[in-house]
Amino acid sequence: MSRTSMKGFVYRQYTSDGLFVADYKSSREASEKVGTSANSVVRAAHGERKTGGGFIWKKVPEDTPQEAIEVSNESTIGYHDLRPVIQMDLEGNPVGEYISIAQAARTLGISRRSLSCAVWGAQKTAGGFKWKLKETKEER
Repeated sequence: MSRTSMKGFVYRQYTSDGLFVADYKSSREASEKVGTSANSVVRAAHGERKTGGGFIWKKVPEDTPQEAIEVSNESTIGYHDLRPVIQMDLEGNPVGEYISIAQAARTLGISRRSLSCAVWGAQKTAGGFKWKLKETKEER
């Protein structure tokens, strides 16, 4: 297959209102045109951030039609981020309860990643508290 006929991906740039701005062949090209870091563009395109350089980003196959893209400034939330969590003091006493990791992170101003790491045991605390998943009826 020739190099010109290979399908690739593009970084698609949108305003915060969801209006299409431009397509870029790489995160580096996008960062140079917009004036933000390539890492910021990539993280926004993968849902780790809401925006990059003030724009919403999507990484899509280059032949994807505009109307097929759903644009939102909400970052991607995984299944595990939607499970109920319990906030505990450092001694392990319950302090609070949240319907999801995402809600706890938003409410307390803690990064969702940090909170997820504390819940799943990759780190001991997040925001000065210990965290654990709340058991659901199906798990009992």
